[in-house]
Amino acid sequence: MDSKSTLLADYILCLSQSLKQTHHANDRPLYQSYLGDAGVLLAMLLRESDQKKIYAQIELHEHLRGQTWLVGTEHTAVADAWEAFKRAL
Repeated sequence: MDSKSTLLADYILCLSQSLKQTHHANDRPLYQSYLGDAGVLLAMLLRESDQKKIYAQIELHEHLRGQTWLVGTEHTAVADAWEAFKRAL
């Protein structure tokens, strides 16, 4: 697995952990949406999909993140993990 895939996997694990730890009921469905979307992106990376499609999926995930707001403090680690993945691109 290359570094991009590893960093995305780290992001997914961070999302999963944050979902377990959050005490904010409204955050739970958002974490689940992020997890589903990030899972598709990981599959695309592992299958070495077309770069344009991968970047389009990243933009969709960015849009999802930009249109939703997590309240719990767990979101800080999630945001850091996402930024680490994006820096690897």
